[in-house]
Amino acid sequence: MDDFGYSLEVKLTDEELARYLAHKRRWCDFQPLLESRGYRLPKQYHPDRASAWLEAPRAMSRNHMCYPHLLHGTRISDDRPVMLKLSRTDLWEATIFEHLSSIPDPDNHTIPLYDVITPPSMPGADTTDQWCIVITPRLTDCRNRHIDSLRDFVNFLSQVLEGVCFMHRYNIAHTDVARTNIVWDARPNPPDPSDAKGKSSWSEKKNLAPKKYYFIDFGLACSFSSFEERGLVRGVCGQHRNIPELSEEIPYDPFPLDIRQLGEMLKRDYTEVYVGLVFLEPWMARLRDDDPAKRPTAPEALAGFQMLVSTLPEEKLRARLLGRNEWPYGRRILMVAMFLWIVGNASFLWWNWDRFDMSISQTLVEQR
Repeated sequence: MDDFGYSLEVKLTDEELARYLAHKRRWCDFQPLLESRGYRLPKQYHPDRASAWLEAPRAMSRNHMCYPHLLHGTRISDDRPVMLKLSRTDLWEATIFEHLSSIPDPDNHTIPLYDVITPPSMPGADTTDQWCIVITPRLTDCRNRHIDSLRDFVNFLSQVLEGVCFMHRYNIAHTDVARTNIVWDARPNPPDPSDAKGKSSWSEKKNLAPKKYYFIDFGLACSFSSFEERGLVRGVCGQHRNIPELSEEIPYDPFPLDIRQLGEMLKRDYTEVYVGLVFLEPWMARLRDDDPAKRPTAPEALAGFQMLVSTLPEEKLRARLLGRNEWPYGRRILMVAMFLWIVGNASFLWWNWDRFDMSISQTLVEQR
């Protein structure tokens, strides 16, 4: 599995290969500027090696095909791993990112912004070929398992809801609320005791400091100057394409879209994956209502979730959250299935014993 969670190799079409090579050439072109600003790229992106990209293989891992605009790097001053993203200047992603990052608010779950670097425009380039580079810390993707207990899940979802409330409060809709666009920072946690003494126990792990979660990727975000200026948008966007209002022709409100996307993420990536989240279903059904007007606002969704959580006993919050494919959960299902099989067969024998007894007796008589 690669750094983006994929391992499958895919074959590139001519168009995909051209896009891939164009981004790689840009990274090579921008390498001297980034180095001068304090960011080191991998060695293969040095301009002297740019010609190697012309011979790039058509078969490569899926992340190289899907994410050539993303690159891992290092901040030279402290060797801090960073993520660099090429963003078109005409899409306003960097502007929205800078605005959100600058707001001091306890509900602000925007990933810290290290830098926005705008290379000089190429002669004759149009606005769709002008780029800036957004630089953030490289954190851990939520596609990796990031929750162990129900308390961990509550902490995660509380922060996600706070982040959506924050964006909506400042009249920004993310429009791509998905697990892949939420990352977490594990640095506040103390060193894992397993480093020196073997694997740490469950009781040790559950005492680690709560994770801090952040939203990333504002490439599809919609920004409005005030609540009164909010408007409708068009377009089929985001990673959840089963949302009824998405349309290229009929305009829709992007703020209820965030709420529906949150509900889709919870259903697909959490309630269908983990055992013990049934208590969320009535609340989550409101988030996933097909009528955008019937969905709760972000503050209403947060308040509803907090009310649900307040009723949970402490022992349940401390309990380990089991995946549906984990052995303890699967073992219970297997034991129930075996019990039902035994009971079913015993009942069948009980009700048909006279018939079997008669058949056995007849067989013995015939043998004599």
